[in-house]
Amino acid sequence: MSSQESQLCPLCQQANHCAVNANTPCWCVNHEVKPALLAQVPSAMANKVCICQQCIEKFNFDNAVNKGREC
Repeated sequence: MSSQESQLCPLCQQANHCAVNANTPCWCVNHEVKPALLAQVPSAMANKVCICQQCIEKFNFDNAVNKGREC
């Protein structure tokens, strides 16, 4: 996997803006990534590529809305 590929979200193919290897903490350390979302990452990319903030937030929002409908 090229370094350019690792900078793309495996779900939406947009820049993931991950800076986990930078000197300051990345945005991603403050976000919970649900196992159900991680399961959507293609197996060849699992644990190698970060999901972008927009995909994480959309997944969490959609799940919160769906849980509200179950009541």
